Amino acid sequence: MSDQNWHVVIQGKGQGPFPFLTVQNMIKEGKVSKDALVWTPTMAAWTCWREVPAFAFLATPEKPQDSLSQIPLNRLEASAPSPSLKIPFEMVPNNIWDYLSFKRMITPKLVNIFFWIGTIISIVMGLGLFIISLVNINSQGILMGFLTMLLGPLVIRIYCELLIVFFMINETLTDISKTLEQKK
Repeated sequence: MSDQNWHVVIQGKGQGPFPFLTVQNMIKEGKVSKDALVWTPTMAAWTCWREVPAFAFLATPEKPQDSLSQIPLNRLEASAPSPSLKIPFEMVPNNIWDYLSFKRMITPKLVNIFFWIGTIISIVMGLGLFIISLVNINSQGILMGFLTMLLGPLVIRIYCELLIVFFMINETLTDISKTLEQKK
């Protein structure tokens, strides 16, 4: 994982690719915010660098603020909003927010579920046809049942892979579009 090139979101813009050691140094030097996202081609989605095992050890636990430092010194400061208050969107966990903002696609996961359901249905139907034809001594039905059990999951797998390739093409084109916009 350390020999890969990494992309990093710095000041709201995706930048890179950078070598692993460069990203590590950027994190150590504080050039990358604590909530910055990183990505490498082997990852399914952009992820906070603190959640990536290769960088997680660089995260320092946040220090609790001194309770005296939160006391306002004058009345003007008392009327200012507290910095600890978050807008509602910030209170939503990152992975849920990624789904709601379409940063993370759920369709590939649904394709995976569709594959397993389709495979189970194909095997059960083929087995049923095989058994019924075996009881009725129908050689054509026995062959059809066997082929359904054998080829059904294969056909479903190919269909699912084509769907996933379609989504990968979409993601790649989106990345290319963002890269071209950044270069302008």
